[in-house]
Amino acid sequence: MAAELIHVLRELHPSLAQVEVECRTGDLGHGMGVGQTVRVQWERHTVLVAMIQTPLTAQTLEWTLSVSLHEEELLTQVRAHAAHATLAYRGQETDPLEQYLALTTIAIGLTRLGAILMMNIGARTSCPAQPLLPRPGEDLMQVLRTLPVTVLFVGFIKMEFQNTEGVWMRTCGAPLMDLPDLAMLARSHDESRTVFYMFNDIFMAMRSAKIRFKEGDMVQLEELNWRFRKPRPHEKFLESPRMIVLEPDTAPDRLRLP
Repeated sequence: MAAELIHVLRELHPSLAQVEVECRTGDLGHGMGVGQTVRVQWERHTVLVAMIQTPLTAQTLEWTLSVSLHEEELLTQVRAHAAHATLAYRGQETDPLEQYLALTTIAIGLTRLGAILMMNIGARTSCPAQPLLPRPGEDLMQVLRTLPVTVLFVGFIKMEFQNTEGVWMRTCGAPLMDLPDLAMLARSHDESRTVFYMFNDIFMAMRSAKIRFKEGDMVQLEELNWRFRKPRPHEKFLESPRMIVLEPDTAPDRLRLP
């Protein structure tokens, strides 16, 4: 197993040229039975992988799949899985995005060993692993860095409620990246793509300019002004350790994101 994984990872990216893999077999604890624990180390990174020879619980699986837009064929394949792996970051990198990139790199490598879907349960999002394998001449890390954070690292879900006109759209798991979750009441599902990339632009601005928006702040996006507020008491569906709601505002001269 170790030799095979080393070979797979070294083919993924030059930064993994000196990767080290240590495997152990034994009781994983917590009722998971016997399986393999794998320690993967390179540069500043250490990723622990538990290879579990039992299916992920149906409740945990559906928590993520129920809000996904994957094709039915893939969903059927995932629901029929017989084993899964969990990954945890234990390296020296402190930037949450860099930690996610390291975890994703190893998860993509596991595709060569049969993995079919990467799931970020804390963010209620998932992504097929196979399409992220680098094509000839492609730089995997560059590809991952250009992905919108709302693809895998932060979830994006839509919610409709009786007696509410419009569709609520919100993110999940952004506090795990030291960012607030974002939410907006859109007019219809047709605005999904616009809101998806709007949220991503806000996240990117927060990271690059180290902006931390708070209640009462305003910004200009898509030629419109937006005001930030906290969720109201009746908006329990927006529960999050940190949440900002965007509302249209007509006031001029607001901060414009790049």
